[in-house]
Amino acid sequence: MSNDFSAFSLEGVTGSNFDEMNKGVTPLFKIVPVADPARSEAEGHPCFSETEEVMLLVAGDTFNVVNMPVTDEIRRRFSAEYAKWQANRDASQISGTPLSEFPMLSAAQRMELEAINIRSVEGLAGVADTNISRIMDGRIWREKAKAWLAAAKDGAVVTKFAAENERMREDMEAMRKQVAELSAQLASKSDADGKSQGRAR
Repeated sequence: MSNDFSAFSLEGVTGSNFDEMNKGVTPLFKIVPVADPARSEAEGHPCFSETEEVMLLVAGDTFNVVNMPVTDEIRRRFSAEYAKWQANRDASQISGTPLSEFPMLSAAQRMELEAINIRSVEGLAGVADTNISRIMDGRIWREKAKAWLAAAKDGAVVTKFAAENERMREDMEAMRKQVAELSAQLASKSDADGKSQGRAR
């Protein structure tokens, strides 16, 4: 059985073939945060989206471990395992900046906040007064989160202009190269025309 899952295709494969294909293969599904450069640039702080990945483990082969995005093909091949994972995994999704990107928090503080369903800096900044007492120094941390987000928002304008200036510089460099190439082509054509006229005389 081939274990090259990166080139894996189920075209023409029926459900009855999956048992044979899946012998000794264990899929481990997970949610992975992926950086969102456009949103990070706009908001001035690291922003992430979440995507599903699967780690495919082959029994007895520690060197044949493949990580890949969860595709429709993977969902079909491991339909039972995927359904079980979907039913049992944490359904909450991080919206905003993960606490891991908030430099003021220690790992222990982050774990304490996540234990009470605070998963993002925005979530910490938005904790209601009725729940703030559940966090040690909660009002202080809420204000720190608000201040950090405000500073990041202010810095977003500078970051955006810097990125735009870099893009403009790259565009101008590309235009200079095009002009130089056109000039060289025109000079070459002019030389060729001159030699042709000289021979005509």
